[in-house]
Amino acid sequence: MNTDLNIPLSDAELDELDRFLLSDAINDEAMDISMLDGFLTALAIGPNLLPPSRWLPVIWGGPMTWESEAQAKRIMALVFRHANDILFYLRGHPDEFEPLLYESERQGKKVPIIDEWCTGFITGMALDEEAWQPLMESEEGSDMLYPIMLYGTEAGWERLRTDPALAGRHEEFAAALGDSVIAIMDWWLPLRKAQATLRRPEPKVGRNDPCPCGSGKKFKQCCGGLKTLH
Repeated sequence: MNTDLNIPLSDAELDELDRFLLSDAINDEAMDISMLDGFLTALAIGPNLLPPSRWLPVIWGGPMTWESEAQAKRIMALVFRHANDILFYLRGHPDEFEPLLYESERQGKKVPIIDEWCTGFITGMALDEEAWQPLMESEEGSDMLYPIMLYGTEAGWERLRTDPALAGRHEEFAAALGDSVIAIMDWWLPLRKAQATLRRPEPKVGRNDPCPCGSGKKFKQCCGGLKTLH
């Protein structure tokens, strides 16, 4: 098992993670791989750096019961590696960034499915909603977020259902997602730089604190008893 968090996931590992997220081993409310990609992207470019204890349980759709130490280590390593890969491309090679999208086939043509990705992104924003408000309330922010809000919210889905012309621009909106992400990242960049200068180190997880993995157990009874999980 590759535990180097700087190694991008292979296609086989992405498939493995997707299968796990869609399996009976996890809550029905868990994210799929495309939703996870959107979620991690929002966390990567947002105004604040959130600790894993805030966002890991959201991926699982609630408290998580692992069948073994090996399973917990494996799945969380895949998640963290994918999160790091997103950061690598956004901060070092933004022109190469592409959202991870499912595809459907219509009349012999592959069409990107962007609902899940956008829903994941909106879920990431909602974890820190107050901090995202300045962007959401700005004129430029509305433009940047437009395709994401359109495909990631109930209000947006209703507009698509009632406006065939808008729905017909699906591929245009799909193609715009990457540019929207880069624009949002650039908008928040001055704040992120200031935080990087002023931020104090995050306190370590106490042994009686909830475990960051989302199991609902105390850290000492879960990953705190493992040597290499975190």
